[in-house]
Amino acid sequence: MNIQELFISVVAVAALCTIASSCANSEPSSESTSSNFTLKMMQSTGESQFTQLAYQCDECSFEQLAAIDAPEGWTKSPTQVLLPEGIMRSVPSFDGVPNSIDFVDEIPGEEFRLIAKVLDATILQMGPKGLVVVAEVMRDTVFTYPSGGRVHELTDPDGTVFVLFVFEVESKDFVEPDFEAEDALEGHPVPEGWTYTTRILDEDLIMEVDDVATVLSIRGDKSSAWQKR
Repeated sequence: MNIQELFISVVAVAALCTIASSCANSEPSSESTSSNFTLKMMQSTGESQFTQLAYQCDECSFEQLAAIDAPEGWTKSPTQVLLPEGIMRSVPSFDGVPNSIDFVDEIPGEEFRLIAKVLDATILQMGPKGLVVVAEVMRDTVFTYPSGGRVHELTDPDGTVFVLFVFEVESKDFVEPDFEAEDALEGHPVPEGWTYTTRILDEDLIMEVDDVATVLSIRGDKSSAWQKR
């Protein structure tokens, strides 16, 4: 397995976008609320071993994504659930890069929409327990964790806090993990020297990114992504 295949979990850093027409271009007419799952295809740009474009499908089923035969240069992302309420305010646009792609014949039109770009990354840890990467991702999003809900956080040795926002699941009908449970992430890898904590919010936690998000991506038995607070 090469570094590109190992790194593919970092695609979770891309936030979700609905199929509303406002998300089909770089200047949406209004904000759009995301769905709860990330079903993405990733295209390597060749700028570096980590640089990728993220295309999200909101009409696709888990089965339709699994059935796609990825062309050369493309990879499927792990299927993940989004934990906070997510809004994508705009999507990126690049010269010579299509804003949408058709991979599923039974869905009319070009169902995968460009939503983000992984700009660069640093591998923190790679071994039997998995791959840990910190990535810089271009996107324009707002995540809201409501008061009274549970959040899961990782703190690095310098005191920087990252909040869990997506976690790998096998279907939309998953029952585990229960992210409101205190032991929901028991056994999930934690980077060496980092501290895991969980708490109940006494007020809304809002995490806003209008340019580049810093994201911690963990690939173990299950993949997860955590955004810098």
